[in-house]
Order: sequence, then structure tokens, then C-alpha cells
Amino acid sequence: MGFMDRAKELADTALLKAGEVSERAAELSGTAREKAPGYLDRAADLAVKATDVTTGGLDRATGGRFHDKLEGASTRVGETLDRPRAAQQPTTVDADPEPTPPPGPAGMAGPAGERITPAATNPEATDPDGPPRTP
Repeated sequence: MGFMDRAKELADTALLKAGEVSERAAELSGTAREKAPGYLDRAADLAVKATDVTTGGLDRATGGRFHDKLEGASTRVGETLDRPRAAQQPTTVDADPEPTPPPGPAGMAGPAGERITPAATNPEATDPDGPPRTP
């Protein structure tokens, strides 16, 4: 068995293992997606309770001087935690994302899509692809 045959055999084995791992990851991901909203709801409930207890303690400690401010803050926390969560909203994934330009100065684009050259950002500089500028 030659080196190339052994390399092909190892590559095939690696692909099979990667497929198995990928399937298991998909199963675990699905389980996590099912359980996450319940955990988020429970955490939000606990956070609201903690806020209420803290607000009550601060209100008693300050003799009610900041009752309105504390009540407002507690209400805002409750409203924030009651908002629809992004994880519960459907997300879409772009199957064909726009190709990104190659890195580096030659592949960088300006606001209107034109190439950025040293001369465009610094009039004293020269364009590496063009003739040298004379002052």
C-alpha cells in the first residue's frame, strides 16, 4: 500500500467520522433549540423577582424617598424582559451570500464601490497601479 492509498483511506475515514459528528451535533443543536425558550422564560421570571425584591429593599432602606424612580426602573426591567426574544423569532440564512472582495488595498472598496487607492485617501501618495503623481 503506497503513501497515496493510505492518505485516501485516512481521508475517507475522516470524512465518515466528520459525518457522524455532524449528525450528533445537529441532534444536540435541535435539543438546545427546543429547551432554550424555557430556560429564557425561567431566567426572565427570576430576574423580575430579583428586581422586585431589590427594589423593595432599597425602598425600605431609603424610607420611600426614591419610590417613584425605583418603581420606574423596576417597570422598565419587567418590560424589557417581557419583549419577544430574538431566539423565538424565525431567522433566515442567505444561501448565496455576496462574495467578499479579497483582502488588502487592491481589494478594498470605498462607499460607492470604487477602489480605494492611497491617492484617494492621501493626495500626496501614489497609486501602486498607476503612474507616479507629480506635485
